[in-house]
Amino acid sequence: MKQSGLPWMPTLDDLVEHSIALLREHEPVGGYYGCFSGGKDSIVIKELARMAGVDVTWHYNITTIDPPELFRFIKREHPDVVRVPPRHGAFFRQMERRGFPTRRGAWCCEKLKEEGAPRGSTLILGVRADESTARAARWSEVHHDERFGTTKILPAFTWAADEIWTFIRGQDLVYCGLYDEGWHRLGCVGCPKARPRHRRRELARWPAYERRWMLAFERLWTTRPATWGIRQRFSGWEDLWNWWLSDRPLPPPRDGGPHGQSVLF
Repeated sequence: MKQSGLPWMPTLDDLVEHSIALLREHEPVGGYYGCFSGGKDSIVIKELARMAGVDVTWHYNITTIDPPELFRFIKREHPDVVRVPPRHGAFFRQMERRGFPTRRGAWCCEKLKEEGAPRGSTLILGVRADESTARAARWSEVHHDERFGTTKILPAFTWAADEIWTFIRGQDLVYCGLYDEGWHRLGCVGCPKARPRHRRRELARWPAYERRWMLAFERLWTTRPATWGIRQRFSGWEDLWNWWLSDRPLPPPRDGGPHGQSVLF
């Protein structure tokens, strides 16, 4: 991907030089608000900011459903990162109020990952274009977010995954051991944006989270109003849970009634 200031086929040295220049150019008075998740991209942008010599205070938004190994890694290897508790309560407590998240309605991304920075802040994020076509289309190295009133600087936006790993190994940076176990994505356990196979693998790896997810679905089924139309589509909470894990289309009402919309979807 061609970006301003980069040749068509940039080397890793070109990317590093460009990222450092980008961070220095946009450094705000009072310093950056750094967003740190503990994953490979966060490790790289944190090191790039150090190399650039810019002022940053790093923050980790506690989602309450990240892998415990990732949480411990951040605490152990990055003690300077400020751990920010969820403003609206733990994920499963929020889910009982808001309903379960879906691929198209992942309210948790905003409430657990994106909130926190004061309006007017300039953020550093580890978003990369090759993570998805949607991100490549919507984002840029300098992204002005009118919704939150922030400016987001993405110093690794043009980097590919192999360049991220080459930089990590070249700089001898410590990373979370889950990558060595074959995990390519470190994020919320059970995230609906991940493929069903990956989600089932996560839940098998961390069964305590699976039990908590299932309990939350059971509580939604038993405590929320029947007028949502959910009971016309599924035989019970287990049926609803298995559908949610499958990524299949929403089934029609089982009694042949109208396709009323549920606030869950």
